[in-house]
Amino acid sequence: MKNLNRPIIVIAGPTCSGKSSIALQLAKDIDGVIVNGDSRQIYKELRIGTARPTQEDMQGIPHHLYGHISVTEDYNIFKYQKDFNKTIQEIPKEKAIILVGGTGLYIDSVVFNYKLKENSEKELKIESENIEDIKKLIPESILENLNESDRNNPRRLLRILQKGNTKAEKGDPLPHKYFVIDIEPDLLRERIVKRVDSMFEEGLVEENQKLYDEGLTKYKALSTIGYQEFQEYFKGTKKLDDVKQEIINHTNQYAKRQRTWFRRNPDAIWGNNYPFILEESLKLNSIV
Repeated sequence: MKNLNRPIIVIAGPTCSGKSSIALQLAKDIDGVIVNGDSRQIYKELRIGTARPTQEDMQGIPHHLYGHISVTEDYNIFKYQKDFNKTIQEIPKEKAIILVGGTGLYIDSVVFNYKLKENSEKELKIESENIEDIKKLIPESILENLNESDRNNPRRLLRILQKGNTKAEKGDPLPHKYFVIDIEPDLLRERIVKRVDSMFEEGLVEENQKLYDEGLTKYKALSTIGYQEFQEYFKGTKKLDDVKQEIINHTNQYAKRQRTWFRRNPDAIWGNNYPFILEESLKLNSIV
């Protein structure tokens, strides 16, 4: 494919770690464009709750694969990989490609060139439902935490794979630098609280009300932090303060899972030293 010689600068990390601001500055400094690596910022109806960047946030830097899909559409890693490959082939060769996000499976699927196929259910296709073959695709750390029934249930194991706990077959990786932006846990928790407060001020309740009124909450994309917590509120069985606290709690839990995913990559470069990130990115981009 044409994209195989395009170097990719990955700016990944847990939510609220500051990766978007680092990526934006990097794009300015090295004449780059930003491509979305977040599985929820792809949806056009979900802006506030996903912290999708606005036009003002983009500051004139081209952003791709943000808000280009409706929640009513069936979307998955297979389609993301296809959209990503098509997008970067259309980006001028002189532009640096900066892949930004917190969805490790989506990011890895393109950087490491996962060999994916699409089946009739529009999900990750597993060639065999032989229980032993499926187990080979799941990390031992996950298998050990399953009870005996789940360990021997092909459907349960397939669901785990579809959620991203996979050692999917990889092709030849793209040239890349894989930065994981991380900050102290206490500071991250503070930032999460501030972000959730800001979301409510920006109109998160109203955004959810609109989705509810339009009958869109039935779609699986709405099973997302910042949206799923409102279901009981609209039924009148949960207070708004409880909704906010649940979003904060769920976001903290998600940040931990994100860290766990990125730790699987032995070559990831952790930290938030911008001068170093800039220097390494310039080196990578010089190979073109």
